[in-house]
Amino acid sequence: MRYAWRGKKTAYKDIGDALGVVFAKDTDTGLMYGANSPRPAEVRIGYTDASGNSKSVVRFCEPDKIGDVTTGGKLNGKKITIGSTQYNISGCTIKTN
Repeated sequence: MRYAWRGKKTAYKDIGDALGVVFAKDTDTGLMYGANSPRPAEVRIGYTDASGNSKSVVRFCEPDKIGDVTTGGKLNGKKITIGSTQYNISGCTIKTN
């Protein structure tokens, strides 16, 4: 199953490949929009804001890539874009409630 959602283009800028995200075209077929169950895996990406505060955001992640971005450090040294500002990523974990 190929999950699809509409979101801000900058949400996965520079990190989409590591998370296994593929940008769809309007002509792509076989995409499932709005599925609530089952849902794609999610990871929590930590970063430090300009004031030095630790913050995090949640992003979808291809299940096969979770090990690469959590224990494998695939996002180390990369930046995440929040709004129009980029921040250094400080870590990545599997999202828990």
